[in-house]
Amino acid sequence: MIFERQCEDKWKLHLIEMKGSVGERKWDEIKGKFRASYLVAQAIAGMLEVKITETVMYTTFEKVQFAPSDTMPSARRVRSGETLVRMKDEWAGARFGLNFGERTPFIHKAIQMTRNEEGILAGDLMEG
Repeated sequence: MIFERQCEDKWKLHLIEMKGSVGERKWDEIKGKFRASYLVAQAIAGMLEVKITETVMYTTFEKVQFAPSDTMPSARRVRSGETLVRMKDEWAGARFGLNFGERTPFIHKAIQMTRNEEGILAGDLMEG
């Protein structure tokens, strides 16, 4: 969790989840962690009396594979009352959002990491 000061009273929130590999179950877990971290960040911002004007969520990863289960057809169905958003689209940043009673859109950036000679994952994020 990083708070970046944009100007006098406006702050940008960066939330980062670091994973080695991401699949369908892990993606649901990541979104749950983003939701919890966002709520904690809002509480901190409230205590500090700062205004979060933008939030960007990042997931670092080495491998990603979103494939529906061939052995569990129920894994393919959409939960009742929820809008269908394909995981691949969310992952790529299109239509990414979290549920806080209603779907709230956020910016999501996936950051590809590679293992260096010491086996440590490293990557770059170039902000424009």
